[in-house]
Amino acid sequence: MQAGKESHSLVLTATHSASCVLLFLPGEICAFKIHGQEAPFEAEVLNRTSGEGVLRARGPIDCEQQKEYTFIIQAYDCGASPSGANWKKSHKAVVHIQVDDVNEFSPVFREPLYRATVTEGKICDSILQVEAWDQDCSPQYSQICNYEIVTQETPFAIDRNGNIRNTERLSYDKQQHYKIMVTAYDCGQKRAMESVPVHIDVKPVCKPGWQGWNKRVDYEPGTGSRQLFPKMHLETCEGPLSSVRAMVELQTSHIGKGCDRETYSEKSLQKLCGAASGSTDLLPAPSASTNWTASLLTDSGRDSDLIFRFDGRQAANIPEWVVPQNLTDQFTIATWMKHGPSPGLRAEKETLLCNSDKTEMNRHHYSLYVHNCRLVFLLRRDFIQLDSFRPAEFHWRLEQVRGPRVPVTHALQHHNQHSDKQDGKNATLIGLHL
Repeated sequence: MQAGKESHSLVLTATHSASCVLLFLPGEICAFKIHGQEAPFEAEVLNRTSGEGVLRARGPIDCEQQKEYTFIIQAYDCGASPSGANWKKSHKAVVHIQVDDVNEFSPVFREPLYRATVTEGKICDSILQVEAWDQDCSPQYSQICNYEIVTQETPFAIDRNGNIRNTERLSYDKQQHYKIMVTAYDCGQKRAMESVPVHIDVKPVCKPGWQGWNKRVDYEPGTGSRQLFPKMHLETCEGPLSSVRAMVELQTSHIGKGCDRETYSEKSLQKLCGAASGSTDLLPAPSASTNWTASLLTDSGRDSDLIFRFDGRQAANIPEWVVPQNLTDQFTIATWMKHGPSPGLRAEKETLLCNSDKTEMNRHHYSLYVHNCRLVFLLRRDFIQLDSFRPAEFHWRLEQVRGPRVPVTHALQHHNQHSDKQDGKNATLIGLHL
């Protein structure tokens, strides 16, 4: 029997006959009557003599709404009066109708998105399970028989129950996140209309300790306070924690580049600060003509500049033809140094530049040195200068040169003394120049 978009199997069950055709004797059969108004069927006589008839559905039949129908049918002969009161009717027959299903619905996933996390280096039998369902009424078309990963070349596989597993050990350093697409098939091989996305995050192996901090911290002078490690946290890997002790040490292992506060070479700074072009470099790079710095400890600087290290046990003896014996009325001494703490409670003089007598070297004509927390410049006028009184020492009390109080990281310090007949002035130059 055909009705609407679905096919239906008709089973007629009678008390005295198992045939699907009703026969009523003697006489002719003029009508069939269905008892039960809810049954969406009608009966029609095909042959009055033989009593054969057919059942038809009055409209579309949907298996998803009702899978089977049961009702009673009777046959009536043609011997009725015009009023129909004398019709003879047959015994009652019970009719069972089962509705065959059509695979009209596609599988649908229960969730729009699936997420899971897997630890790197492990093979998991089931990372997560996806699930789809089908609206069809029959077991053949309503059950999900297969799942498939649509994304190509992924280290994952899925079984017929929707369990996703990894086929190889994952690495957090190689890839931290995977996105794959999964589809489903019912047992009639009808595929889901839309695939579902599955996001899988790779979790690194837990390593206890401080995390979220960098060894290098860049700081611009004058910008105020700054948090060193705003995202630092202690990872305990869910283990017990009895106490926490942390020590932070800041240091600059490179004397020239450690603090990285200067971006110009020595020559560039001289030009920017307006230094005289005729200045003399007292600590040049060692060469055949400038060999007095060859034995000094050095450290590489910027643009091939050399930085010399002094610890009080070595010095550079500058030839007489390089530096004048007596300074004129106007001169400039410029130096760039990184000053460390003094070893004793009361520091000795730390001389940067000194011009002394040749005999026993016990009288200084001019000298630049650090003493305690002061930067001192000594200048003795030559006896041929007839001024009655001139100051011999100039003292600058600077916080930067307080040796014992300078921390291990130190601070880069720039000192420049300009002396003339009236006063001393401050500027900024780099190097040791006269």
